[in-house]
Amino acid sequence: MDRPEFLTRLLEIPPDRPALHFADTDRSTTYGELLDGGARVAGWLHERGVKPGDRVGIQLDNGLPLVLAHLGCMALGAVRVPLNRHYKAVELAPILEDATPRLVIAEDPSLFPGLDVHPEPGLGPPLRAWPSPPADVTAWLFTSGTTGRPKGAPQTFRMWTANLDSLAEAWQFDSNCRLWLMLPMFHTHGLVLGLHGTLLRGASARISAHFSPAPPPPDVTDVYGVPTFYHRWIPTMAAQPDAFRRLRLMVSGSDGLGAAVSDEAFRLTGQRVLERYGMTETVMICSNPYAGERRAGTVGLPLPGVALRISEGEVQVQGPSVFDGYHPRPDAEAFTTDGWFRTGDAGELDEAGYLRLVGRKKDLVIVGGVNVSPAEVEGVIRGVPGVADVGCCGLPDEDLGEVVVAAIVPDRAKVDGPQAEAELLAAVARAGLLLSGLKRPRQVVLVGCLPRNALGKLQRNRMAQELFGQR
Repeated sequence: MDRPEFLTRLLEIPPDRPALHFADTDRSTTYGELLDGGARVAGWLHERGVKPGDRVGIQLDNGLPLVLAHLGCMALGAVRVPLNRHYKAVELAPILEDATPRLVIAEDPSLFPGLDVHPEPGLGPPLRAWPSPPADVTAWLFTSGTTGRPKGAPQTFRMWTANLDSLAEAWQFDSNCRLWLMLPMFHTHGLVLGLHGTLLRGASARISAHFSPAPPPPDVTDVYGVPTFYHRWIPTMAAQPDAFRRLRLMVSGSDGLGAAVSDEAFRLTGQRVLERYGMTETVMICSNPYAGERRAGTVGLPLPGVALRISEGEVQVQGPSVFDGYHPRPDAEAFTTDGWFRTGDAGELDEAGYLRLVGRKKDLVIVGGVNVSPAEVEGVIRGVPGVADVGCCGLPDEDLGEVVVAAIVPDRAKVDGPQAEAELLAAVARAGLLLSGLKRPRQVVLVGCLPRNALGKLQRNRMAQELFGQR
């Protein structure tokens, strides 16, 4: 197979062009330095027996080691498996079972028993072939499945190149742009749009490991964020509006921004935050226009090359950036019989063709822009002695958008009286520590029964209303 177009274009960028600045270490790199570092990491991986097509797990904070790990895998043709930096062992286990990585680059080896783990990528003899991996697969991104088990979504260079070219056209993003990237690079928003979108255009980025509500640095032109970022930025916008007014573009995704925050940001800065919509399985689907009307409360128009339809209230898509299916656990329901990917999101199109998301047929809770599967949280709590039944759902939160809450039916043969109930709640709280922070229930209540339909399916919308008073 010929070298993927993505790599060909990356190698054509002038080596002395500024590429990335890592704010936490105050280190800057050129494209030539990045590609040389990637070639040396590829040599290091090769020395450790990693071959093209092998999977490599990467669990690191945003920084130069993480970027070089990705470039090294690309150079060798290994398949990257980005891992959530906050995941604990119980959350990583199903991903590792399905991905079977040959090697893992992570700071905490105790999370990866039995695997070859290294705290950061090493440097070996440069491997400069930059081959193509089998079937063009460059990464497996794991999504939060509604069944509680993450689903592996293979990513190809073809998906990314097609989508990033559409975004560059829609957002007029070019080599003169400088992105402020604080999104974690273990999912689509930070990894694909942020890092690879910057590299494919020969642009530059200022990368931070964590979000800060500080004003944008003077050299930044573009900002990508999630709604929680913008909610926390409102006081900064009020205090230093000029720092935001000079930006070329502010983008929000991973959840609905909300008209109130969008309008307040516009009032303070004169900038209407650009909302867009995408998924791991599809990359970006829709975007409000860069030059044109940005409609608050909508995620905009389908991107060039993306076909979108509403079928029985569900958003369904086709196009070159849509993946081929889950692996290694296929889902027969992921696509319609005529080949459209079923997003599971409920939506409607307005008179101008702008998409408004009106709900999720899936049960995911989006906490600070991160998808959380209630079933996964339930699985952890269900293992606590004294829990007869458990249900989790999401409740609105002013800062994070949503938070996870849990309702527990105690086993009354084991839990009798206030003291036993207090001990059960304490045990549930300890079990929550097995999960990363955004997944931990913010509220836990004891109830007599959970609302279920005639077939026994948990009705999460009724939970929120009947057990937590959400209207």
